[in-house]
Amino acid sequence: MKALKIVVAAIVVLVVVVVGVLLTVDVSQYKGVIQDQAKAATGRDVKIGDIKLSISLTPAIVVSDVSFANAPWGSKPTMLTAKRIEAGTQLIPLLTGSIKISDVKVVDAEVLLEVNRDGKPNWVFDTPPSSGAGPALSVSGVNAENLKLGYRDAKLGQTADIALGSAIIKIAGDVANLEITDVDLTSAKINFKDKAQSADIQLGKLSLDSKGPITALGITALDVGDAKLAYKGDGAPIDAAFSTLKIGGDGAVSIDGTLSGQAVKANGTLAPIGDLISLKKSFPAKLSIDAMGIKATTDLLVDVSKKIPSLNGSLSVPELNLASATPAAAPPPSAKPAKGAPAAKIFPDDPLPWNMLSSAEADVKLTVGKLTLPNGLSVSDITVPVSLKGGKLIANGLAASLAASLAGGKVAADLGLSQADKSLSLKATAQGFTAENFAKEFKVTDMITQGAVDLTVDVRGNGNSVRALMAGLNGSVIGGMGESRIRNDALNIIGADVIMQVISAINPVGNKDPYTVAKCAVVNFQITNGIANTDKGIAMVSDKMEVVSTGKIDLAQEQLDLAIRPKATSGISIGMGNLTQAVKLAGPLSKPGVTVDAKGAVKALGTLGAAFATGGASLLVQSAAEKLDGTSDPCAAARVWHTAKK
Repeated sequence: MKALKIVVAAIVVLVVVVVGVLLTVDVSQYKGVIQDQAKAATGRDVKIGDIKLSISLTPAIVVSDVSFANAPWGSKPTMLTAKRIEAGTQLIPLLTGSIKISDVKVVDAEVLLEVNRDGKPNWVFDTPPSSGAGPALSVSGVNAENLKLGYRDAKLGQTADIALGSAIIKIAGDVANLEITDVDLTSAKINFKDKAQSADIQLGKLSLDSKGPITALGITALDVGDAKLAYKGDGAPIDAAFSTLKIGGDGAVSIDGTLSGQAVKANGTLAPIGDLISLKKSFPAKLSIDAMGIKATTDLLVDVSKKIPSLNGSLSVPELNLASATPAAAPPPSAKPAKGAPAAKIFPDDPLPWNMLSSAEADVKLTVGKLTLPNGLSVSDITVPVSLKGGKLIANGLAASLAASLAGGKVAADLGLSQADKSLSLKATAQGFTAENFAKEFKVTDMITQGAVDLTVDVRGNGNSVRALMAGLNGSVIGGMGESRIRNDALNIIGADVIMQVISAINPVGNKDPYTVAKCAVVNFQITNGIANTDKGIAMVSDKMEVVSTGKIDLAQEQLDLAIRPKATSGISIGMGNLTQAVKLAGPLSKPGVTVDAKGAVKALGTLGAAFATGGASLLVQSAAEKLDGTSDPCAAARVWHTAKK
């Protein structure tokens, strides 16, 4: 016990002696020595305005107006400047030959890191490294105020600027290991640019915990508050703000913010943040998301450790309203197009993002409980199995059953996309719908009754844009409607201007009848290299007339050219006979026009004229002849015209 007291007393005396010596030393006299040694070690000029010593059990060296020269090829003469650097040193470890700096405080500093066109960085010095081991050095923390950090990479064309209001960094162990345990930043601003993109980031605060060397990315927790991000690149710009962004050591996630003005919230679990940052292994993503007006839950396994990231699992959306989720379209321009100006195009010519098909792999089942389209139509119980691999997306067995208000109609479809040849294929069938229920979905309750609807689509094409896809499209579209009763004046409700023009042209007095009884209607287009042809493949039979159409739609030029031939079937009158005529529906798809087809009109009127002269007897003879050659049912003939010619 007595020996211990003697040792303690000796240490106290030694400390007093050291402090006494320091009090008598003018450290400023060593400024030149320090500058020379720094230049010898780095090959760069170091300038110090003043050096002072603050004496205590943790004496601090205070250096003012410090500058460190840049590489000769640098864009600025200095690599580092600081108004003040303060380092507190513990006395006791000095007695054992080690240097322990309790804290380093840096005030009003600017640091410039650069890489030249040859890829050489300015933090690599031309002098050879020292062969001496030197004393062990540890720093417990760094406290920076008003720090500016710049980065310039002439080889990659990248620049970054960081401004920090304050930064507090805690370090464990030898400084060479860079074992940072805590980082707290406030009022941080980051600007990044390269040849293709730019990002501006503002952080009200950032806190992270780490274990082990920071270079090993052993981050265990992250808490970001009041963050803003503005990003511009090849795709759509990103404008985001987050009041909360937390990822815990156990993978717990909490996000609350906005993206492009839309609220974004997420809660759930991912992997521990260290695994997320290191990107070395797969991790689960079980999240509850409320973003951009869409609520969803995910049960995914995400693997970003490979060159191509992958997703496996399920994504469930209870309800999706595209009308509210889709941004409002820009209002049309008020100025009218100049006379003779080309018609507006329907199919966009913007390049499709085919390269995205090879940016990831996926085997995901997407389910949507209820989907509301922008036009108000609702679809329920959608299941989309998506397979994405090798630049090919396949969604076979895609199925949807419409809501109960649509009488249980069914849609089945197979979709395929391929990056290699920029191709699309779609096979789809729709059955069990009625025109009446469709009309009700559009809030029109008395326009039409019954009218069973069916549709079969089998198309394929390839191209770099939607316009190119349509220009090279091949396949067929066949649809039909069963018997229905249509209120004539209700057609105006849905804005069917072209339909009303056609009806008025083929039967101008037809709108005197309040209703039209449609027995059937068929549309059958066979598509080859962007030309959709029909040969009497459009047909409608009503209680008073039959209408068939022949012609084509040029999808590449977006031009329509259809000849429509009407024929009275019953209720012949002198007025009807004089007014019924063949017409042409032609022009650009964006604005087709209706004109009289003179040749067709002569033929139609000739047939009707004979009927009037014979009191309708010639129509009876013609009808009997058509029955004999199998053409008495225009709708049936329209469905199979393409097979009959093979």
